Amino acid sequence: MSQSHPFKAYEEISDDLGAVERKLREVLQSDVPLVTEVTQHPARGGGKRLRPALVLLGGRFYRPEERERLIGLATSAELIHMATLVHDDIVDRADKRRGRDTVNARWGDRMAVLAGDYLLGSALALVAEWGTQEVISSLSRCVQEMAKSEMRQFGGVNRLATTEADYLDWIEKKTALLMAESAQLGAMGSGAPPEIVGPLWAFGRAVGLCFQIVDDLLDLTAPPDRLGKPAGGDIRNGVSTLPIIHALAESSERARLKAILLDGQGSDDLEEVVGILRRSGSFEYAFGRASSFAAVARHELDKLPTIPARQALSDMVDSLLYRTH
Repeated sequence: MSQSHPFKAYEEISDDLGAVERKLREVLQSDVPLVTEVTQHPARGGGKRLRPALVLLGGRFYRPEERERLIGLATSAELIHMATLVHDDIVDRADKRRGRDTVNARWGDRMAVLAGDYLLGSALALVAEWGTQEVISSLSRCVQEMAKSEMRQFGGVNRLATTEADYLDWIEKKTALLMAESAQLGAMGSGAPPEIVGPLWAFGRAVGLCFQIVDDLLDLTAPPDRLGKPAGGDIRNGVSTLPIIHALAESSERARLKAILLDGQGSDDLEEVVGILRRSGSFEYAFGRASSFAAVARHELDKLPTIPARQALSDMVDSLLYRTH
């Protein structure tokens, strides 16, 4: 489950991230071998560990000496994220993530549902051990909003009628809220004042919006071997991301794009879709919006004390905005 971390920001917390990896192993070690095998499978796939990194860096702004608490809360954030990914893969009928079989592909949907539940339960146990009542309440509301948003997204939304405002609301709840929670979690759990917790939450939200827009761009433009999964997954699953929304509103080829999307799959026409998006400037538009949220994140950092963790968070913004996978 060990991994190397590609972001410069992680140099500040490399030892603590190693402790999080060990904690994940410990928490997911069961007396039932099958439970251990299935629940540790998503963790072995690696990942950027953004959420625990945000917890650890945010925790540096107030009582950073409470290392065990920070590691416990950072692990809980990653477990919640892992649980949502396992459940998302069932909904999306995905068979690959980070170049590996998904839990549902290897063990079936029923086992995957139970694995996601187990991961979430493991996260709750850590939050109950290391979190304050404020932390527990805030995280609970976050998970509710995440689930509600996904239910609405797959509950009959007309993809051709999705507006940019709809999209931003969806990705805020799908991705940005948990990043916002993670950024404030370490400080909040140590009783930090609002002038610390508030900017950390706003920073995490802006980073989350930036991250998801870039992620949606990469779904259309990155080679599958770098993505670790087939390209064009959003098109296949009927999800309208920002480049699609922009092209449907602005492209002179919108009629052809609508026809492809209404066909129900679109994956066979991915190359044509990408061509339409390039010619309409939709990729540039989406990257510009991601850049604007990166700027918001940096502005929030300016409100925080000048310590090494602040520079690390700034480095993280650049790494996420310009990443290639």
